[in-house]
Amino acid sequence: MDAIKKAVLLTVLFLSMGWPQLGDCDEMETLIDEFGQAYEQLAPLPNSSVNSDYKLSQAALGGLYTTKSLGLIYRQGQKIAAQNDAISRKYDKLIEQNNQIIRLLEIIAKEKKGGNSEE
Repeated sequence: MDAIKKAVLLTVLFLSMGWPQLGDCDEMETLIDEFGQAYEQLAPLPNSSVNSDYKLSQAALGGLYTTKSLGLIYRQGQKIAAQNDAISRKYDKLIEQNNQIIRLLEIIAKEKKGGNSEE
């Protein structure tokens, strides 16, 4: 059992040290492709008795990539939330400008109405 734990720990440690940090422009598709390649590399050749605990390494790899995927989704969600806030502020400004235009038009309409009755 200790050998299995060491293999999983070494696999996770190796992957976490060798993994470049995800940038903002990385896409989920790239991450999925990288996971698929790394996952397949852990599997031994058919009829091989070497690396019999590869399933644990694959499970550890799955956990690592799940965490990376969630981080990517979180960052994308934060960007979308920031964009939505910016759009909301622009709409609020537009609504306020429209309200000012309505008030000015009401003033103009009252003046014209008052001006027509005096003529």
